[in-house]
Parts: sequence; C-alpha cells; structure tokens
Amino acid sequence: MKEGQKGLITDFDNTLVKTMQFVSSHMRETCEVLGIKCPSQEKLLTILKLNPPFEKIFQDIFAESADKVLTKYRETAMAKFFKPTDGGLEFVKILNQKDILIVIVSNRINKLPERLEQAGYDQNSFLEIVQPDKPKSNKEAYSEAIRILNENGVREENIFIAGDSLDDYEACPKRLAKHFFALLTGPNTKEEFIEAGVEKDKILTSFSNLPDLILNHGGN
Repeated sequence: MKEGQKGLITDFDNTLVKTMQFVSSHMRETCEVLGIKCPSQEKLLTILKLNPPFEKIFQDIFAESADKVLTKYRETAMAKFFKPTDGGLEFVKILNQKDILIVIVSNRINKLPERLEQAGYDQNSFLEIVQPDKPKSNKEAYSEAIRILNENGVREENIFIAGDSLDDYEACPKRLAKHFFALLTGPNTKEEFIEAGVEKDKILTSFSNLPDLILNHGGN
C-alpha cells in the first residue's frame, strides 16, 4: 500500500451510466407496445428526483397498471444496453492509472455487474460493489464502503464521494461532506445541490476535472 493512498466511493445510476435516459426510452417503448399513455418527461423526472425503489416508480406513474407495465418493461430490458455517462469510461481509466481505489455504492445492485459490462466498464476496475443495508440517504449508507477502503490503506481524509443525487450527498457522514463531488448527470440541478450545502466548486458538469480535484485534495 502506498503512502497517501486515495479512494473514491461512487454512485452508479446516472453517475457512471445513463440510467435516466435508459428508463425514459424503454418506458416509452413499453407503453407503445401495451398501447397505453406514456408519462411526460417532466412527471418522470419529478419522480426520479425522489430516488424511490424501482418498483415504486411504476406504482407512482401507472397505479393499478403498474405490475403489468413493469412486467412488460422487464421482458426486454436486459436486451437493451446501458450507455456510459459521457466521460465515465475515461474517468475510471484515469483513476485506475493513478492507483485511486474505487468502490461503487448503489441502493440497487440487481444486474449491476451486467449493466457495467454493457456500458463498457471492466469490473476489475472497481475494488467492490456495495448495496448498503441502510440505503442512501441514510447516514450509514457509506459505512461498509468506508470500512473496505480503510482496510485497503485509505485513511478517511483521503476518501472522496461522487454522485448525481441529493440522496448521495445527504448520505455523507458530516466528516466527509466536504469531500463530496456532485455530478450534474442526473435529475438534480446545480441550484438544488447548492441549497443542500454542496460547495459551488464541487459541483461538476462532467468528470473531466475530477481526477485532478481528487489528487490535489486530502491528506498525505
């Protein structure tokens, strides 16, 4: 283990992959097949901002027809590939080259390894994939990932967290809140992150500057 080893805890959906784009597109196709009205993009975005369990997205939109739509959605979902977030593949490659350890923490990890592969990521690029016992936005959501990084030589002052959702930020322990980077790749806006307490210089439109920001912060 090298001195000053650094580590990143990252979200998956809408951070590493374009989940929102996929869900919107595939839901629309599913509704066309079933001959039912598709929700507006605005309504879908409003629900996704709340980061509910996946099944609840369909319950909130389709009510009594939720099970029918979800079943049809899942019939062909895995045959359609997830796409990486713009710059995501290059970002992970750079972190690997810089020996920065990466742990994925997601509230939903069903099919996550397959989706990673579809999007072009190498699973070996990540130290671990964690589904927390207490999901984000719970303050204990990152505890397991922090423990894993600690065991691999990363002190807490060298642990960083990246995510696209307010839940990702709100889950940060107070001692790590200033090490959170907000990616504007999901449903939440810059203004919403600022209101939640994220510093402006830690709100990013892309991954391009994040490797340097990680390398230049933290302890030694």
